[in-house]
Amino acid sequence: MGNERPSAIKHLHWLGIALIALGVLGVLTPAVAGSAVVMVIGFILLVAGIVAIVRGLKAEASTEKATGLILGIVTALAGIAVIGHPLFGLAFLTLLLVGYFVAEGVWKIAVSFRYKPAGGWKWLLVSGVLSLLLGLLIWSQWPVSGLWAVGVLVGVNLLGTGLALVTLASTLNKSLGGKP
Repeated sequence: MGNERPSAIKHLHWLGIALIALGVLGVLTPAVAGSAVVMVIGFILLVAGIVAIVRGLKAEASTEKATGLILGIVTALAGIAVIGHPLFGLAFLTLLLVGYFVAEGVWKIAVSFRYKPAGGWKWLLVSGVLSLLLGLLIWSQWPVSGLWAVGVLVGVNLLGTGLALVTLASTLNKSLGGKP
């Protein structure tokens, strides 16, 4: 067991470094990273559509069969459309991000005022304002923002996760008396 922990920590460390590298690549080449995300989503939609079609074909009830087939065909076609036209998929995904950031920003701002007497409520307010501004920034540049927004956000997320894993591995290593 003594050798197992340092090995796991080492794997955690190297995973963090790999995620940092991928994060930097995502931030530096956001259109490529965004397109990769859209392609993955497209393939997921295609597989989900095929599964729904197969399930619909196996259904016994005619309404279940019809809904399964319709849902499966629509989902598979959406997957094919996204795979065939990743820029369209990227533009649509960017619009979803805009909606998410604006809704999240408005919600955080509204909720922050409910916590106003408590210390730290301003941090929630600031977070809400930043989310709202990010959503409005992406919207103001749409559809061009589709070329950078998804890739940059995924890259920043990978970078942050990688840094967190490297820091965690380093902390765990130090607590076990290993080298920093």
